Amino acid sequence: MTSSIRTFLLINLLLSVTLITSLAIIGNLFLAHKDIQLQLDTQLIRNTLQMQALFADGVTNREIALVQQRIEEILDPTLYLKDHGKKIQNALNAAHQVSTFQVWNRKGKLLLRSLTAPNTPLSTGETGLSNLWLKGQSWRVYTNVDPVTHLVFMVGEQSNFRQKLENQLTQDSIFVMLITYPFLGLLIWIIVGRGLEPLKKIASEVSHRAPSHLLPVDAKAIPAEIIPVIEELNSLFQRLDDAFEREKRFAADAAHELKTPLAIINTQAQVALCTQDEEVRKQALQKLIKGIMRSTHIVQQLLTLSRMMPESTIKEPEEINLTRAATEIVADLAPQAIAKNIEIELIADETPILISGNSTYIAILMRNLVDNAIRYTPEMGTVTIQTEHTSTEAIFKVIDNGPGVPEELRERVFERFFRVVGNQASGSGLGLGIVQKIVRLHHAEISLATAPSGQGLEVKVSFPLL
Repeated sequence: MTSSIRTFLLINLLLSVTLITSLAIIGNLFLAHKDIQLQLDTQLIRNTLQMQALFADGVTNREIALVQQRIEEILDPTLYLKDHGKKIQNALNAAHQVSTFQVWNRKGKLLLRSLTAPNTPLSTGETGLSNLWLKGQSWRVYTNVDPVTHLVFMVGEQSNFRQKLENQLTQDSIFVMLITYPFLGLLIWIIVGRGLEPLKKIASEVSHRAPSHLLPVDAKAIPAEIIPVIEELNSLFQRLDDAFEREKRFAADAAHELKTPLAIINTQAQVALCTQDEEVRKQALQKLIKGIMRSTHIVQQLLTLSRMMPESTIKEPEEINLTRAATEIVADLAPQAIAKNIEIELIADETPILISGNSTYIAILMRNLVDNAIRYTPEMGTVTIQTEHTSTEAIFKVIDNGPGVPEELRERVFERFFRVVGNQASGSGLGLGIVQKIVRLHHAEISLATAPSGQGLEVKVSFPLL
């Protein structure tokens, strides 16, 4: 199933908000529980002190009994206050405001209580807040003793009242959260959609491009989070553009380089068909074979060059024994040197010289350098291959006593199809270009110098030692 960034963000943001909101509600309820308990305890203390203040004015036992009678007879004592004095009126008002209370004298006699208060004491009589379990109900009670009248005032409320208050607060919080959730989801959906608009614009721009349109995508007005994607996309476009350009150059180079040998092949084939002279036919066929060999060599070099992409890297480096690789190349090309009466020699250290790289590329590098030396060395000449090492480098050298390369042209010989004027040896002008690309891939260095004998060319390649 195709994943969606918008769906992923919506679900995970809602889950995250749910988790954080739940934790916030739990935290708020915990704090609210403490606040509610504090406020209600304060209210108990306030009510107790209000009643104590009324009785401090000297209310008689008769007046207390009358207040108790009225509390028991009516639900609203204030309707019968017209016929009583101010003290009784204040006492009834206080009793009406306090839901559950008791007033005891110093002898432990219950003088006054509310309709909801039991006949037994709500507390032990010690001043302060306390909890009481009475008749299956939990009570919160504040007790205070008047130092003058020695009356004991107890004001309490059932704990389930407090629990109901907290439960109502919890329900309200959850209800508000559930009500706001659809709006929160809608807002997240809209905001995420707006945030993904740049991706839609980029996708639209890329989808409407022609295959040959590989210019970079404009990174202006693009969020910073998407810029790395745009940079990599532009990098890909650049690589594709380079690849297409290399293909064009390859086709052009192949057409250019094969044009002459193919024309020669065609001409010699016609000569061989038309002539009656056996010697002429033989010479034409020899030139035909030579043209085919040259064309084959050019095609091989062009294919090798096309595989050497400028941005290529060695993905899986191997451990390569430079001496062993050189020995194999010398063995392969010895017949070619012998055919030209060229003495080929390998001078190598006895100990293995190890480098890291691609064995196929190293073989191509060595083959091109040794093949060039054999091609450009005249008959009866010498070609020497050396492998040696320093503390940090592994060195591969090819030395010949051919015509060499003038110092002013030693940089240009690495250009494609460049050949030193006057050389009669066959070649495509691509060999050293391929060698240079392999050298760069292996972070090595190549240099050309005059051979130690004073005649010929010395090619030196220095690799980092493994």
